Amino acid sequence: MKNFIEIAFGSKKINIQNICNKKFGKQKSNLILSKTGPKFIKICNSNENSLTLAIKAFIKLKNKNKKINFKNLIFVTENNIRNYPGNSFLFASKCNLSEELNLFDINSGCTGFVDAIKLADKFKDNTLIVCSETYSKNISQFQRNVSTLFSDAAAVFFYDKNKFKVINEKSGYKKNTYDFITSKNKNLTMNGKKVFDFVRTVVKPQLSNHLKLNKSKSIKKIFIHQASKVIIDYFKILFKSKYIIPTNIVKRGNTVSATIPVLIFDNIKHFKNEIILCGFGVGLSYSLITLKIND
Repeated sequence: MKNFIEIAFGSKKINIQNICNKKFGKQKSNLILSKTGPKFIKICNSNENSLTLAIKAFIKLKNKNKKINFKNLIFVTENNIRNYPGNSFLFASKCNLSEELNLFDINSGCTGFVDAIKLADKFKDNTLIVCSETYSKNISQFQRNVSTLFSDAAAVFFYDKNKFKVINEKSGYKKNTYDFITSKNKNLTMNGKKVFDFVRTVVKPQLSNHLKLNKSKSIKKIFIHQASKVIIDYFKILFKSKYIIPTNIVKRGNTVSATIPVLIFDNIKHFKNEIILCGFGVGLSYSLITLKIND
């Protein structure tokens, strides 16, 4: 079943709990981790980046599915290794892909995978979606709210037009919220309170409205961007009586655009029939789809 998706993580494992215990003491450390989630994260070493992680994931996919055939490539990242060209051009060359591919680069962070699905669904032919993020390279020194949360990872997703179909979609953003998660001069900052307010006042109502539009009884699962443990717990409390909400934030950390495909990889048994994908974050923005899966 996993022959359409693969993942790769940075090779350097960081013990977040030990770091927080030393910096803040065990009591405060436990409080921090109860909100962020992961006790360990994985980040890139000096020889790894968003391109090398993506290639690693693609090689793993090709090794188990040599028959994937696509004419479109969408590379999603906020961490291009060059100012230009985008990672798609380097990825296509280094993976020796066809010179007749349609190449696209998307810089939209935590909504990026859902945005790429929307685009891929509109193409006539199959698409390879690559999501690869290395936020650790934008953190120059330990910060309590970001260094404890973000892992570096890549995911490749083969969007087969015969297997997947977008039923409906919705997206949007909130004006003047671009400073709430941002990176200037390789310095990542995040206002956690403002992000949670956005989730509560914008994402939650939009998701609720989207669920009302989907009257199919087969929709039982919502794959939500793994922003933090406190946010995932918030959604679970809201929707747990009606929907299955898979989570892996404690195990994997927040991998930005790669979180939803990594979540799919980890919870493949729930990835069937019709499901909801919900991305939100940098912008601040949100992106929603109902995806039909033909087994």
